[in-house]
Amino acid sequence: MSARTSSLHVVTADPDAVMARAKELGASVVHELVDQTDYPSRDFTISDPDGNHWTFATFAG
Repeated sequence: MSARTSSLHVVTADPDAVMARAKELGASVVHELVDQTDYPSRDFTISDPDGNHWTFATFAG
């Protein structure tokens, strides 16, 4: 049986603080903190030990 993973989008007012804390805790960074140009958002993505991707962003969708 193959492993199943998820991608989650979490809205936060302060992605910089969340990124700093995630790095302190040893998170695996998938993409660094960036300011998106197509829409107003600042975001980054990390993966957890199970391979799930977590995106933390100011954009609510």
